[in-house]
Amino acid sequence: MNQRQRAVCFAHRGARGHAPENTLLAFALAFDLGADAIECDVQRSRDGELVIIHDGTVNRTTNGAGAVAALSCDELAALDAGRFPRIPQRIPTLEETLNLVRERGGAINLEIKGESVEDSVGTARAVEPILRELDEPLRSRLLVSSFELPAVALLKERLPWLRVAALYSGREWQKQDMLAPALAMDAEAIHPGVGLTTAELVAQAHAKGLRVNVWTANRRATIRKLLAWDVDGLFSDYPERVIIARAQMAALEAR
Repeated sequence: MNQRQRAVCFAHRGARGHAPENTLLAFALAFDLGADAIECDVQRSRDGELVIIHDGTVNRTTNGAGAVAALSCDELAALDAGRFPRIPQRIPTLEETLNLVRERGGAINLEIKGESVEDSVGTARAVEPILRELDEPLRSRLLVSSFELPAVALLKERLPWLRVAALYSGREWQKQDMLAPALAMDAEAIHPGVGLTTAELVAQAHAKGLRVNVWTANRRATIRKLLAWDVDGLFSDYPERVIIARAQMAALEAR
């Protein structure tokens, strides 16, 4: 099968363009739209529970206010996480999200979040026992990433079977080697932002045996360009756009 046909469609925080991000509704809709995998963010509540939310505070995505780490799991669950678009939802737990992925037979990219390297490593330590108990089918469909590479490296060291990826953003990486840190931790892939991704980077990564999954590609022209560069996966708020572009390119190549 052609490389471009195999590009994985990751629904960024679920089908975020159509449903409130990082909610069970967004994740279910992503699979309904044809996404191969969902991407979501995990961090700890005040009482140490693992919850799915992107920001360090609840201010942007819920009707509440305050730091995620300052609120208990029950307090977080009582908030309405359906602000954009306005569809009442709640903040799911990691367990609930994994159960949905298991039921739908899809894959998941779990991003370890934290307000610092130490915080992210703490979240990784909390996630470890849950990942250790995963059933085999879900293990093979799980990918873990983080901007804080020590958090990913810790999990890879403790769970050698775990598929991990190095996540990159920021101008500083334009002049730095993104491949070396990923290779050092035996990562499967690098996850560069759209602005960091070039055809040359993709070719270099492939030459080293690394996959390249790019975030966040929403513009149709950008999606087509990245597919033409043979990227291995695309994160998008609109997974259907990736599905359509992937099918169109496959059809053209089959002529």
